[in-house]
Amino acid sequence: MTLAGATVVEEVVRDGSYVSDFQFDPPKLAALVDRIDDLSFVDLLDVGPGTGFGTTNPDPHPPDGEHLRIVSKAVSDTGLTTLMLPGVAGPGEVDLVAAYESSFDLVRVGVDADDPLAARPLLRELADLDVRVSLNLLKTYLVSPTEAADAARVGIEHGADTVYVVDSAGGFTPADVESYVGAMADVDAAVGYHGHDNIGFGLANAQRAIDCGASYVDVSLQGLGRSAGNTQTELLAGRYLSDVSRADWRRLREIEGLLEDVYPDASGVAVDDVLYGLADFHSSFSDQLRALAAEYDASFVDLLVFAAEHDCATVDDVRSTYEATAEPTKPATDRPERRRN
Repeated sequence: MTLAGATVVEEVVRDGSYVSDFQFDPPKLAALVDRIDDLSFVDLLDVGPGTGFGTTNPDPHPPDGEHLRIVSKAVSDTGLTTLMLPGVAGPGEVDLVAAYESSFDLVRVGVDADDPLAARPLLRELADLDVRVSLNLLKTYLVSPTEAADAARVGIEHGADTVYVVDSAGGFTPADVESYVGAMADVDAAVGYHGHDNIGFGLANAQRAIDCGASYVDVSLQGLGRSAGNTQTELLAGRYLSDVSRADWRRLREIEGLLEDVYPDASGVAVDDVLYGLADFHSSFSDQLRALAAEYDASFVDLLVFAAEHDCATVDDVRSTYEATAEPTKPATDRPERRRN
């Protein structure tokens, strides 16, 4: 765990695939996953097509087996997770995951919150795998917080050890998140939160879930995902700035370019703009900051992160604070030390 004590689950592959009708160019998929693997604050990567392995409409590309071969080969430090849906996934898909068992840390079984028993066959199939298993209560808002806790207990009884509160429609407020995540306090399971951003509360809801003790929080680079998209990774990273290295911010900027190739014409708030906001640093100063970066032989993004870390609102603030702290220049290509959960 690296970000505020929560395991960060990156959704840009699975939930993001709704943007491209579950279609990936294999080399571009490999390149994207490889760069995500370098992000020190991302713990798990959700893989497969949007509706999970076993999906046939639309027909995913590459096929499930090749998809899993590509992503498992591209990660070395980031664990994998995936979503399985009754009626979509079956014994064959469980066998596929089992073939890559060493790469997986978590498998989620998704059922509507008012029908938890629908998860029972898949939970039984997954029982022999050496991975954590979650019951994802899709459309959690279909039931009350008390009923959601009861549904979670059904999942635990049949083999799950984690339960997810899922705001499938993106209509939760932070108060809703607190009610549902809080209701899980008496359930003997880790709790995760998966949210969408349809009414603009995605980031606030993810923060509230973490504050309420959620062990897992789902985010997506550039906010890419179904409908209005998911909580944006870059925005949550900005809220927990001390947990995200400057090297991570450089990698996030590099990933922006990859995402333009994987998901053309789909984007959220750019990394530079997140950092401008964190620093209260107006974007009209960017040319001056680039000149200062060249003067110091530092990368532009490192200097922008420095401004955010030290509340530098002007270029003069950056200069005086940078020189006063004798800030060392960091190499632009360093890779993180990672550990699997």
